[in-house]
This record gives sequence, C-alpha cells and structure tokens, in this order.
Amino acid sequence: MRLNKALTSIPRDPLTSVNLRAISHKYNVSYDTLWRRHHGETQPWKTAFKNLQKLTPAQEERVVNWAIFLSIQGQPVDKDTLTPKLIQLYPAWARTSGPSNCWWDLFFRWHPEIKLQKVSGIPPKHAQAFNFTAVNELFELLDAVMKAYNIPWRLVLNTDEKGLQSGSQKVDQKKCLVPLEVPNMVRLQSDNLQLVTVIKCVTAEGVAFDPAFIFPGEGHFETWFDVPGFEVSRHT
Repeated sequence: MRLNKALTSIPRDPLTSVNLRAISHKYNVSYDTLWRRHHGETQPWKTAFKNLQKLTPAQEERVVNWAIFLSIQGQPVDKDTLTPKLIQLYPAWARTSGPSNCWWDLFFRWHPEIKLQKVSGIPPKHAQAFNFTAVNELFELLDAVMKAYNIPWRLVLNTDEKGLQSGSQKVDQKKCLVPLEVPNMVRLQSDNLQLVTVIKCVTAEGVAFDPAFIFPGEGHFETWFDVPGFEVSRHT
C-alpha cells in the first residue's frame, strides 16, 4: 500500500526531476525497491506471479463476489463450504482435497476486500427488521422527540440484551469469508431456542445499572429471586 502511494506520487512528466530518496522517506518504503519499480526492473508481486495462479483472475473475482453476496444475505461461507466449488473450477485440487493453506494466504493477499472472521448468529426475524428504512425512521423519530422535549444526550441510555442458551447446541465457530469493510458479520440461525435473557443498561455518562434476568416459562420459583439487596419484579 505504501509502495503504491509512493509510485503514484512520482510525476509522470519525464522532464520533471524526481527525488526518489525523498519520496521513499516520505512514504517509509525501501529506496532500492522504489527505484527498481520506478525503472521497470521489477513488477508488482501480483503481476509477477500471475502465471502461477490456479484460477483465472475472472474466476477469482467471481468467487470473491459470490462470498460477499452470501455474506450480505446473512449466509457467509467458510473455507470448507467453498472448497468443493473451487475444486469444480480447478479439478486438479481433487487429488489434494482442495487448495493448500499457502494458496489461501495468497488469495486473501490478492483480495484484501474480504477476510476470514468468526461470525455471530442472528435470528431471521431480527435480520428482516434490520434494514435501512427501519433504522433511518427510528433515528428520525428519536431526533424529533429529543428536540421537542429538549432532552440532552447525557440522558440517553444504551440498553442491550444477551441470550444465554439453555440447551447444549454449540455455536459454529468456523471463520467465514466476509467483506473487509463490515466489522461484525452475522449468520442466520434457528429461532427455535430456549434462552435466558440478560438485559444491561448503561448511561451516556458511563453509569451502569444492575443487570436484569428474564427466564423462559409461565411460572417461576421464588428462590430464584431471593438475592439480598435486589428487588426484582415477578411476571408470569
């Protein structure tokens, strides 16, 4: 990245004097590397090793676009899921059960727009409600209410919930191929779960309230709430 910026900053006019050493210092790159690239003695590593690619640039672009599309749809793919598709594109991989770790490393270097990352689960109903129209309308209403009643931002509370699964089903922790610019990618999961919900609330000034617990079921045992110093409302 720094080398590309340094090369881009070099004037194209052959009559313009160029101080490559000053440019190398400015962008913190090797002077020798910059000199060789500027004079055409070496090529970008992506171009230099192009003949060694197993897939064509067009095929790799299709794989990247497909992975990004599935991530946006809430169904990101991991390397194990993608491997059979890659074998179809390059049948010789069938003898080795798929691409090597070295190939994957180079693939992610060539395509920095995607990365490997663990994803979180999100219920389908939550995914349907989380869209631009709904979120934009929410903040427009919030802004209108705060202005109408002159509510300062210091009174804004941040509330979140965490579901603790009561069953033994394990969450899939495989890393998936997701877009680089998305910090937290999610995967659709089954909504047929029994959960204990923990609710946490923190003010904009950093004051945290004691957590609240919501248990599933129509009835509760009184001993659940026998906690000294806590007053918990009981709902059936």
